[in-house]
Amino acid sequence: MSGELLLRGGTVHGGGTALLVRDGLIAAVGDDVVSDTARVIELDGRTVVPGINDAHLHLVWHALSGPEFCVDLSAAASLDAVAEALAAAPDGEWVVGRGWRETTIAEFASGAAEPGRAWLDGVTGDRPAVLHHASSHSVWANSAALRRAGITAATPDPVAGEIVRDARGGPTGLLVESAQDLVARLLPRPSRAERLDAIVRAMARLNALGVTSVTDPIVTPELWRDYRDLHAEGRLTVRVTALLHWDWPSPTSSAEGLAAHLEGASFGGDDFLRAGGIKLFADGVPTHRTAWMHEPYPAGGHGDLVTPGGTTEERVAELHRLVAVAHRRRVQVQVHVTGDRAADAVADAIEAAQAADPWPGARHVLIHGTFLTPPVHERLARAGIGVITSSLMRTFSGPSMVRTVGETRWSQAFRARALLDHGVSVADSSDAPVTNPDWRRGVATFTGAPGPNPFARPDEGDLLTREEAFALWTSGPAWLEGMEHRKGSLAVGRFADLAVFDADPLTVPAPDLLALRPVLTLVGGRVVTA
Repeated sequence: MSGELLLRGGTVHGGGTALLVRDGLIAAVGDDVVSDTARVIELDGRTVVPGINDAHLHLVWHALSGPEFCVDLSAAASLDAVAEALAAAPDGEWVVGRGWRETTIAEFASGAAEPGRAWLDGVTGDRPAVLHHASSHSVWANSAALRRAGITAATPDPVAGEIVRDARGGPTGLLVESAQDLVARLLPRPSRAERLDAIVRAMARLNALGVTSVTDPIVTPELWRDYRDLHAEGRLTVRVTALLHWDWPSPTSSAEGLAAHLEGASFGGDDFLRAGGIKLFADGVPTHRTAWMHEPYPAGGHGDLVTPGGTTEERVAELHRLVAVAHRRRVQVQVHVTGDRAADAVADAIEAAQAADPWPGARHVLIHGTFLTPPVHERLARAGIGVITSSLMRTFSGPSMVRTVGETRWSQAFRARALLDHGVSVADSSDAPVTNPDWRRGVATFTGAPGPNPFARPDEGDLLTREEAFALWTSGPAWLEGMEHRKGSLAVGRFADLAVFDADPLTVPAPDLLALRPVLTLVGGRVVTA
């Protein structure tokens, strides 16, 4: 865009009291910045910071999780509350909900009940109902939905999925990992216009928090077309880096299938929209005991990889082939990995791909890296493998995680301090709609500010400084995108992506951090919220 904008009379991260924007870029930063032609915004002592960059946010899913599309169950504290929420479901053929957790619903937390179709049938009747777990790794379906999907006691479990069964072998209604696709594929889909409008509304909500960039980690061909259409229409108000993916809601990808998809895929783009790489899954999630762990879960089992193969050895070999296929094509790989044994396996696969075909600029990434063995930190640093942490899960998933893995193991999750100390490149993220997309809570969590539950605060030795935690939402994501010379800091030549706050996020007292909201957000010098 053309034109000049001068922000002056405040504090600018990067130095000085003023900042000049010209043609969408930062043209000057300092104390003596002047312009005879710029429109002037008086900061009146406010603080200018780089725009927030959420390194792992399912923008389309977040957009389609609003009340016009499904019932929000994240605050449901009992089965009565679930029933009350479902009674207000939008009209339509199906009842769709999202956000329930075992530990927030009292009957499930106490063990008095388990998610099952019988209870759900009593609430929803013959109207098919599907309730997405907060993790997006399982669904709770009623009998009508199971009938629509043809799921019976005789239905085999799909690869990398489980139809949870009762003592007689009948489906309970809980479908885990790839099994959820058996009913999810039947759900009504919003129209293209509804999807695009919802994405625009979601971007506006993000802009209101100072967010100027996101990486959407599961972008199917259809969603990629949506993004391109929005961009062509000039409706994008955040920069989007897309990770292309072809198999969701199944977490299972084969090397042969990936190679075929990559033959027809194109990567790159422009400053606002680019396909930055691909998304793969190594394992599941700890709350479902599908994360692949070295030590067994308290309830038994280790989890496993979700790659194809009849044995663990075959699944490991397929993981290596998947990484190698993308690496040879010079495509960045970001891998969902939550278990420590799975993380070791992914590190092995990336190291093997690099040894066979060196690519210094690869910047492959572990997504979540929930549990990591101490030796892997040094390996990640040496191989240039980045990690995207999920600080907000300490707040929203803490009770569920403690129930599944135990308090001691949970205290060792998301160890950003250890990663940074070993020289690993780290970014933080919300994983919305799995959690609320609030970077302020992420910064507060990693710096030890009081949280809503006792499991949110990291151990004392794992805490970050405010500067370090804030960098995980600015310069850290920019590096993982290969865009550190264009965004993530306020310097001459960078994109004019910034937010103006009444107080400095680096120094505001901890109790006030969560109340910070920008009075002005710019993306490419364009005011997107005020």
